[in-house]
Amino acid sequence: MASKTEYTINIVDLTIDLIELLLEKDCKAQRVSDIARQLEITRSRAFRILKTLEARGYIGFDRETQGYSLGLKLLEIGEAIRERLDLRRIAEPFLRELARKTGDVAHLLVLRNNAAVCVDRYQGGYSLQGAAPIGIPLPLHIGASPKLLLAYLPELERERLIEDMELTPLTPNTITDRQELRQRLDDIRRQGYSIDNQDYEIGIHAVGAPVCDYRGAVVAGVTVVTPAARWDEARKRSLIELTLETALQISERLRFTEKP
Repeated sequence: MASKTEYTINIVDLTIDLIELLLEKDCKAQRVSDIARQLEITRSRAFRILKTLEARGYIGFDRETQGYSLGLKLLEIGEAIRERLDLRRIAEPFLRELARKTGDVAHLLVLRNNAAVCVDRYQGGYSLQGAAPIGIPLPLHIGASPKLLLAYLPELERERLIEDMELTPLTPNTITDRQELRQRLDDIRRQGYSIDNQDYEIGIHAVGAPVCDYRGAVVAGVTVVTPAARWDEARKRSLIELTLETALQISERLRFTEKP
């Protein structure tokens, strides 16, 4: 068991002790009385904690043996963490190559707490560069990959976020109307990529493409950011092609073989 500090919340600490106890027991289901004895708590307290965790999917209950073991929710969390760690490692060489080919900054963004967050980026060769800040939450109605991540959310979740978000204008080009935002998201899903036409920052354009995991779910967006001085139709088409190609390469490494 972990040592306690002045900031420790006893019931949370005890709940983690219980989960770690079941982890130590591997696949062997434990009865309430066994758990209570090993944690040195009352049977009724152990039972209440177990039932709370069972209701949330963190603990499984076998009616035949009357034993408790770790639930599938923990597996889901572990897989999500593993994928997030693997994503940056897998994406790194492809982002570097995208930055080299375009001369601009290549970014990798993920959805976190109802915002887009840049988790990695690589500088291109041009002296004039535009870049998103690493680790800073970005609203989902601006930029290339933020809008893209919003566009590919399940419909009910996407609509909930649209209704709840504040469409704060960052430039005169920022979308501030919910219906216009819905139309733009429809366009993104239809064409398979997203464009930032100076809606995040004046003088900056960007292209975003979706990265998919083995389930076909969009888990990240690859973005190339370029200044308006280098933005024209020919370069726009080239950046779209290169960004889509990079996103597909990363997706294939995540064992996804079809376009979203």
